[in-house]
Amino acid sequence: MKYKGLVAAAVVLGLGTLGLSGLNAQANADGTTNAKEDKVSVTPVKGVTKNTIRGVDISSLQAELNAGVKYYNYKGKQQDIMQTLEDAGVNYVRLRIFNDPYDKAGHTYGGGDSTLANAIKTGKDATKHHMKVLVDLQYSDFWADPAKQALPKAWKNYTFKQKKQAVYDYTKDVMQQMTKAGVNVGMVQVGNETTKGMMQESDPAKYMQFIAEGVNAVHKYAPKALAAVHYESPTAESFDKIAGELKTNKVNYDVMGATYYPHWNGPNSNLIGAENVITQKYGKKFAVMEMSYPYTTDDMDGQPNIVGDIANPPFKISVQGQSDSISDVWKTVMQNGNGKALGAFYWEPAWIPVKAGWDNYQYNRDMDEKYGTGWATKYAADYYGDAGYAGQKTNVDSYWGASSYDNQALFDPNGNPLQSLLTFKKMMGKSVTKQAGKLSNYYKVSKTSGKAYNMNGPKTNFTFKKSFDLKSVKNKYFKVDKRAYIARTNGKTYLYYHVKSGKNTGWVWHKYLKRLDNKVTKRSNVKAKTYRVINGKKSKGSTYAFKGSSKNFQFVKTHNLKNYPKTHFVKTEKVTVKKYNGKKYVYYYVHSTNNKVKGYVWHGYLKR
Repeated sequence: MKYKGLVAAAVVLGLGTLGLSGLNAQANADGTTNAKEDKVSVTPVKGVTKNTIRGVDISSLQAELNAGVKYYNYKGKQQDIMQTLEDAGVNYVRLRIFNDPYDKAGHTYGGGDSTLANAIKTGKDATKHHMKVLVDLQYSDFWADPAKQALPKAWKNYTFKQKKQAVYDYTKDVMQQMTKAGVNVGMVQVGNETTKGMMQESDPAKYMQFIAEGVNAVHKYAPKALAAVHYESPTAESFDKIAGELKTNKVNYDVMGATYYPHWNGPNSNLIGAENVITQKYGKKFAVMEMSYPYTTDDMDGQPNIVGDIANPPFKISVQGQSDSISDVWKTVMQNGNGKALGAFYWEPAWIPVKAGWDNYQYNRDMDEKYGTGWATKYAADYYGDAGYAGQKTNVDSYWGASSYDNQALFDPNGNPLQSLLTFKKMMGKSVTKQAGKLSNYYKVSKTSGKAYNMNGPKTNFTFKKSFDLKSVKNKYFKVDKRAYIARTNGKTYLYYHVKSGKNTGWVWHKYLKRLDNKVTKRSNVKAKTYRVINGKKSKGSTYAFKGSSKNFQFVKTHNLKNYPKTHFVKTEKVTVKKYNGKKYVYYYVHSTNNKVKGYVWHGYLKR
């Protein structure tokens, strides 16, 4: 994140919030808002597909949950936020990690309590919901950005050579712990916004050696993951200079990541210029690691917002404007980049007040001191002061407390998802319905008076011939493999399904059938254990992906177990499924030890 230290200083000096035209407006004292009712219109974005990174940074999640924050779905029911994100089209999460964000007495520095342990916990939940994880290694005990890149306390007295080794060893340890826990790491960011240096080294010839060590460790201990570097304020000129220095210093990275906030780093021609230089001149992949946009100027927790009344907003400050900003960033990234564009991440969409309402500032501040739910706590002051950053040691408790990004979240202050969150799904357009593998819906007869027909003759002038009466198969299950809209001679159009059940096949008017759903009735994490396929059953078993919501999904085959007779699998989740036939089955979510094979497997196909 850019501007962290600068915003704090601006507030202390009474200058208002940086980059704003005036003071923030305040919401209702009790935190009530109608934002969740606001609808949005989303135009599908060309180039955004199911494989595009549609990510969010939710590094503060565990701190929020520990403090009692609850999140809800669009029906107003409390729900695991990961399920809400998955249903909304999110397929990647970004998680920052501070080395040791505590003082000697064990008090948290705040900033979402972004420890490795919390990242693993969130990463496992994300993996369970079929998302990949971007690990954001900051190599600092607290926020690392252009304004400050403080050394971890434990490395303070290291020589340059020792610091290089420490970067390598720390990166190795994080990768090993993530892998052991079963987190699906898709990308690792080595350093955070290192535009002006890293670990208190500003000379590219020096600090880029740190980055090189981290990249090498990622490639060795997480070989399937992409190694990324991260810089802010993208322009063609600045990123050309940075990429040239990385090349000179032989940093073998895979992805160039950029911070791009439309209200700070625009216009988007800056982003396009940087992206095209990186992908065309240097042949590297490109992604936006951070972006966000406000849906309101209101303060909802008593802590001044980092963004309020923008002088010349690039988008309307509303839920629709927030959605438009998301679409525009993804459009900019995916419609440029010489085929090497990966996608983007929205920064901290779930960092909302612990208790909504600006008159609850003291409560939110107390929760920050205990759980780290705010921007920082007073205990962080000494860390920056000891690191030699002027101005960071005084009056810190007067302006660091709750979240200053709540008005840019994709959830309202009470944990309800905004319609702008659905932009991740809606901007894919028609591609959303195109799932890998073959989907099969099961149906039963709902009205026995109906009939099934064969269609005889050409497509434009055919006749119906009865195939069978539905009452003869009222207790059977049908698979629907085709659908057709048929214009009858009366001028009306009817939807027919082609059904199969044993020898019975034919076209049936859809209103004579009732769809039967597969439903998840119970879901829980399990202790990771290694299994193998039972020899006598290996030819029958398969791994599956569940496509759809937990209340209506289809099985999509991903692998045949007969092809992996000697493969070891690690189970991480137990799911009880009530299938279309009314019977319950237990499935395990498993992945092979090399992560090449993964999916849900009926428990009877596995053995310890």
